[in-house]
Amino acid sequence: MILILSTPTDYDTNHVIDWLIQYKTPFFRLNDEDLMQGITIFNHNPDQLDETYFEHYSQKIFLKDIKIVWHRKFGFLIDYEKKIGKNNDFIAYLYSEFNSLSKLIFKLLENKKFLCKNSPAFSKIDILNKAAKGGLNTPKTLITSDKQKLSEFYDLHNQSIITKSIGDARGVIYSDKTFTLATHTIKKIDTLPSKFSPSLFQEYIDKEIEIRTFYLDKQCYSMAIFSQNNEKTKIDFRNYDSENPNRFVPYTLPKTIENQITEFMSSINLNTGSLDIIKSSKTGEYYFLEVNPFGQFGMTSKPCNYNLHQKVADYLIQNSN
Repeated sequence: MILILSTPTDYDTNHVIDWLIQYKTPFFRLNDEDLMQGITIFNHNPDQLDETYFEHYSQKIFLKDIKIVWHRKFGFLIDYEKKIGKNNDFIAYLYSEFNSLSKLIFKLLENKKFLCKNSPAFSKIDILNKAAKGGLNTPKTLITSDKQKLSEFYDLHNQSIITKSIGDARGVIYSDKTFTLATHTIKKIDTLPSKFSPSLFQEYIDKEIEIRTFYLDKQCYSMAIFSQNNEKTKIDFRNYDSENPNRFVPYTLPKTIENQITEFMSSINLNTGSLDIIKSSKTGEYYFLEVNPFGQFGMTSKPCNYNLHQKVADYLIQNSN
């Protein structure tokens, strides 16, 4: 049996499930919100481990019967946030309870085969270091709260640097407005105070193209994103321009880069994920930026005709015996 850990609105989960249904392969989808709202029943008695089960309406699955787990997206209580808001003690409590519950579930599943195992969280610096050890080029990076050190870094890289979140780049709500925390260039240092909150800075690399690579079981499926000619997406294609969308085309990375990606992904115990890479317009070299284990891959599959949802379904079926 295949267990899918997801959230109700996830596009990629829905399309992989379409293939599982077409293949007539049994599966159980466990949504985070269904679990917390009691729509899906969870029953666990530590003295009777073999009787631990999930039940969703008429479908029931015992943990002992699970062969492989796809950890897609698990931990987004959007329905609760819509009803009671994001910034209050009650939603914080619900997330705390969910995190404790999910830790228990992952502990119970730790000996199962996984697509995207719940590995220890790595910081961006850890990820960059491991990518570099695997042979991948990475941008020069500095985390500092010292204006003087930032100024030195700024001058070292020809006064051309960027800043991004140290952690996940989530939106911030302030005065009833939502601000996205994407990558931004640094233009003025003189106006900064001598000390500030620790922030992450990187050298700016003028790109020829941006590349999104979906990695699945030692295979790379890459897409070139022509974002550099649009001022809105020039720094980060995630600053989407819906009126003038970027062009997406299939792309093949050099085999040496793909091998380095495989070595890197193995070092962080990931068998799937979406990687962001850029190709320098000056040197032609490739630079790894980051990896998202739960990144959307439909955006790569459809423009490039990669049929990635079918490939994920095939992987789950092959590993469910």
